[in-house]
Amino acid sequence: MILAIDCGNTNITFALYSLSGEKQGNWRLETRSRRPADDYAVALSQLLESDGFALSGLSGCALASVVPEATPHLIDLCKRRMGIEPVIAEPAKGGLGLEVRIDQPAQLGADRLVNAYSVACSGDVPAIVLDFGTATTFDIVLPASDKKCLACYDGGIIAPGVHRSLEALVAAAARLPDITIAAWPADQPIIGKSTETAMQSGILWGYVSLIEGMLGRIEAHYQEQMQVIATGGLAYLFAPHISKIEHIRPDLTTDGLYQLAIRTK
Repeated sequence: MILAIDCGNTNITFALYSLSGEKQGNWRLETRSRRPADDYAVALSQLLESDGFALSGLSGCALASVVPEATPHLIDLCKRRMGIEPVIAEPAKGGLGLEVRIDQPAQLGADRLVNAYSVACSGDVPAIVLDFGTATTFDIVLPASDKKCLACYDGGIIAPGVHRSLEALVAAAARLPDITIAAWPADQPIIGKSTETAMQSGILWGYVSLIEGMLGRIEAHYQEQMQVIATGGLAYLFAPHISKIEHIRPDLTTDGLYQLAIRTK
């Protein structure tokens, strides 16, 4: 069994794969940067055992983390509590077989690099990876000019995430209510007739306009159409309203980590 660990700013996702690549399950824990390895081991053991798995059944592990303070604790979890040397996605130490055409590759988030790697492994290039996470990111994956590389990571765009934007809006305006982000109907009105519906329109159609505008500008820049692959927790809510989204891959990051673990064995 292969364990993929995706440590994001909000949550840490643990995904379990068979050696042949079939996903067996995934579990989430809140990201706490100073949480020790022993705490992770206890919590993860309980989650695995509740679904019939065990830490002792793991033979490989790959890790991507965008929280530097949490990374050493997760590495300790793998080494000391699992007895496994993890494969770590570290942009500063290489592009995972990708050409990385940005000014400072070490600044690239590990999750964004792994997403590009995942797309490259599946052969879905050229592509725009649209990730609805703590931030809303657009990452460009192109065919490689170097035949030794899987593909080329050509840069991207970082915009504020949906949840964080809404939280900031509510915190800054005393009279605005805290609304829930949920599935919107296709005929969601553009003009709100109450504070709540006005905010819903701003979140839905505001972000749809942002995303469609950015996708259009990206394709104009490269002068070609690209397939758009969406991932992240809100992908399913926004995809029905954005015609350019062709594929939703909720496991894009952990799929890439599985590929990384297998290919470096």
